[in-house]
Amino acid sequence: MPVTSTSGARAKLLGTLASVLTALAVVVGSVGLAAPAQAATTHVTLAGHSTAWSDQKTTLTATWKLGSKAHKGKVTLQRKSGKTWKKVATKTTTSKGVAKFSVKPASTTTYRLLTSGKKASKAKKLTVKKAYTLTTTAGSTIMAGTGKTFSLTYHHHGKAASGTALVERHSGSTWVKVTSVKISKGHGKVTLKPTATTTYRFRVSGKVTSASHKVTVKAPSTFSITGSGSGHGVGLSQYGAYEMALEGKSAAQILQYYYPKTEVGTTTNPARRIQVQVFGHGSDTASTTTVRISAGNFQILGDAEDLDPTTVASTTPVTLTVANGKVTARAGAASVTASTIRIQWSGTTFLPSSVPAYATVAGAQGTYRNGELIVTAIDGQPNVVNDVLLNTEYLYGIDEMLSVWGTATRTTDGATHSGLAALEAQAIASRNYALLPALKAPMASCNCHVYDDTRSQNYTGWKKQNGSGGATWVKAVNATTTATTDDVVTYTDPDTHVTSYAETVYSAAPGYPTSSTGGTANNKDAFGTPAIPYLQHVTDPYTKEYPHLPASVAHWTDSISQATAKKVFGLSSVRSIAVTSRYSSGQVETLTATADNGTTKKALTKTSEQWRTTLGLPAAWVTSFTPRK
Repeated sequence: MPVTSTSGARAKLLGTLASVLTALAVVVGSVGLAAPAQAATTHVTLAGHSTAWSDQKTTLTATWKLGSKAHKGKVTLQRKSGKTWKKVATKTTTSKGVAKFSVKPASTTTYRLLTSGKKASKAKKLTVKKAYTLTTTAGSTIMAGTGKTFSLTYHHHGKAASGTALVERHSGSTWVKVTSVKISKGHGKVTLKPTATTTYRFRVSGKVTSASHKVTVKAPSTFSITGSGSGHGVGLSQYGAYEMALEGKSAAQILQYYYPKTEVGTTTNPARRIQVQVFGHGSDTASTTTVRISAGNFQILGDAEDLDPTTVASTTPVTLTVANGKVTARAGAASVTASTIRIQWSGTTFLPSSVPAYATVAGAQGTYRNGELIVTAIDGQPNVVNDVLLNTEYLYGIDEMLSVWGTATRTTDGATHSGLAALEAQAIASRNYALLPALKAPMASCNCHVYDDTRSQNYTGWKKQNGSGGATWVKAVNATTTATTDDVVTYTDPDTHVTSYAETVYSAAPGYPTSSTGGTANNKDAFGTPAIPYLQHVTDPYTKEYPHLPASVAHWTDSISQATAKKVFGLSSVRSIAVTSRYSSGQVETLTATADNGTTKKALTKTSEQWRTTLGLPAAWVTSFTPRK
């Protein structure tokens, strides 16, 4: 068979086959049979919860389809980190095109899927909520010596939980345990008292740690001081004397109780005089003053007392000025200049008259019915003293005890007692107190024996004598003196057998800072002077039990500033002050201050009177110091 005819038949056959296959493809396509897989659309999704607790795993579901059909293949779960995606895990989807991923992110995380063909799903954000929450009040500024109370709230999965939280403070680069606090049903409370600025946090072990809270500790601006009592507390207690009188005790019994080892007796009365400064002390800064007489006439005497005095009607005031070390007294047209000037008025022993009168001195605290006024020049100012008889006229003007106490009564077991014995005890004590300086020459600094204020005894003269209850006071004074004798307190030294007038200092009332301490003070503890046998501490139930003790005496509150505290203790700042030792009377002996850093301390010991005056307190029976803002 010729070769050429065979080749032509094969070529024709192949061409026919190609035409059939093409036609078949058209027919197959027209009846809807599946196209090749690589031409189908890929769908990949990531589904699951949008929120999760930090202590629980969460399932994310991957679904992969080609067109509408499930696809089995490898998918990778990725998480977003900054601007890049990091692999989490790779799985193969099931025949249903599904794969499940279990995740437990510590914080909110964004995920996506990536197929083996690099097809990515939409991103899915999983918000992670803390399984445990522990919150508390924010830090703040507190005053040194006080505390900060923190209220804690503890929840698990949003519901109240119970447990124990550790309280930790920051120290250097570590946290140090301070204490622990129980939390019940979501709530706990703890009070912390840092001595310096401190940062705290609260932690339930293995569960949760709170935010840190800084507590700033600042020094207080003031210190509130509580205490009791009034005055220095040495010798007679005036309120105690009143209570003793109402219980039926005599003036002698009162005095011998508060001045142990003394005797109350009489001494001859030589009609002693005493000069009381009424104008010219430190608080009187005026360079001039005016004297007025209430009625009748008065006379002005200069140095030459043998000359006729200048007599002036009471309607004319006297102006006192000082120049060149001498005093000038001007009364209308009359003028007298001398080193010493005396003013005497109607109704006194110096100028007898049927018209009684009294003198007033501008700037002085009292008025003066008795004696005379003696004016000298001291430090460029007029210095005025009231020269009076000690045993009556001076005592009539002592304003140290309420006159009405002498008319008060109390009936006990059928017996009625008055408070007059207390006034009599006061009169005797005041006489004794003035006797010792009166026996000496007047002091050059004031041309006086005593002052008219608490540096000696409070003297207001006619104002006291003629004031409310003044007659009762005069009655008490008169009960302690006769024309020839005076009642006095004496002490006999057991070694020398020498008897002398007792130094009868007194004050309003001792205090009781604690239930077991209190009473009158030793003179050495109060003043720093050598101990005097009869000025020693005695318990004082009379003052303590007196039912009408004023609140300002029984319990008082005062304060000092931070500036004063720093100055007193010599510290840059003071956080707290504490009484660290007391005298037998209960008065403050030693105070210890702690600096703002909580470690530096300064202890100071003073006499009780030094503490009282340094701190400006009513008394030195201090109970406590409390820091205030």
